[in-house]
Amino acid sequence: MFTRILRAGIRSPSTFRAFSVQSSARNATEATYKAPALGVNKTYDEALKVIAEDKIRRLADIKALRTQLEQLTKASPSATRDADIETLKETIFKQEAYSEINDPEIQWKFKNGQVDMSKAVFRYMKGKQFTRETLPIVQQRITQMNVTPDLLPNFTPTMNVQLDFGAGSSPKVPAGSDPSSNFFETGSFLLPGKTTQAPKVHITSFHPETKYYTIALVDPDMPDVENETYKQQMHWLIANVPISATQNEVTTEGADIILSYLPPHPPKGTEYHRYTVLVAEQPNGGQDKIQMDQSQVSRDLTVGDLCAEHQLSVKGLTFFRQVWDKDVSRIYKDILKQDEPAYGRPVKVDALLDETGQMKKKYVNL
Repeated sequence: MFTRILRAGIRSPSTFRAFSVQSSARNATEATYKAPALGVNKTYDEALKVIAEDKIRRLADIKALRTQLEQLTKASPSATRDADIETLKETIFKQEAYSEINDPEIQWKFKNGQVDMSKAVFRYMKGKQFTRETLPIVQQRITQMNVTPDLLPNFTPTMNVQLDFGAGSSPKVPAGSDPSSNFFETGSFLLPGKTTQAPKVHITSFHPETKYYTIALVDPDMPDVENETYKQQMHWLIANVPISATQNEVTTEGADIILSYLPPHPPKGTEYHRYTVLVAEQPNGGQDKIQMDQSQVSRDLTVGDLCAEHQLSVKGLTFFRQVWDKDVSRIYKDILKQDEPAYGRPVKVDALLDETGQMKKKYVNL
């Protein structure tokens, strides 16, 4: 522990690698940080002095930067001014994070899962953890399994989206997650019988202010027999969902449920379906609410049309896969109250056989 603290005291923030949340932190909420005693190790004591001095310098820089920001916001609106404001905000955020990132108590809390996302330092550390551990897996899965570009153009997620379908639904807990959670790795196979009820949606974002998002669950793999291709089916659509770094559990309170939750039901005879949850930022950087007429929205609505019509920008996603099993028959009968379809490949026509199944004659009388 001493070696880690000492190194943190002299390490450049630009090269700092935040600790990951470890599974050993199962009882983290009950644990309390105990600082090592001072006066025992002179090197440790000196490291703490370096950390404290660095924090004082950075706090002074932050004060000056905030004065610049205040003056800039009073200037006449322009594209240049807006860009400068965003740059200053990002600089202030990083300085706030760097001023605390080497604090041994902050490091201990992050490692043990005691994360306060209202603090810049924890948002910064969680963001780095997401970029390093989660994002590569999500991008690999959506690329390998063609969620992009089948469902939407290539993009880089900036938030972590996780679903909880309840106990026993998750085959594998993602790296960095609480081992007692029901979250699953992006692209996992889930059983249809475990997803008949709407999941809890957990979104880790890194902006302190509240923004509005639209959340959609879509299946891009429903058979379109008439056109001999596939079509999208919208399983769930919620608009005007408030999300911030400290408000990460999706609630329908204040939001608009446009399409109620439709349980996934991959039809018999089809290959696996990619049930994809998309989280899209609403217009004006998430500041604006949108209006949707429920009576005009069908389950055939595509993601492309949804985003184009309401100026939505997808910021995060996750997906799970399913194939038909006997529970799908029960879902059709008891929940959907529909006759269950069954699909198969078209019978291959042999050009050498006639309509009776006999070999065609080589020659015929004219």
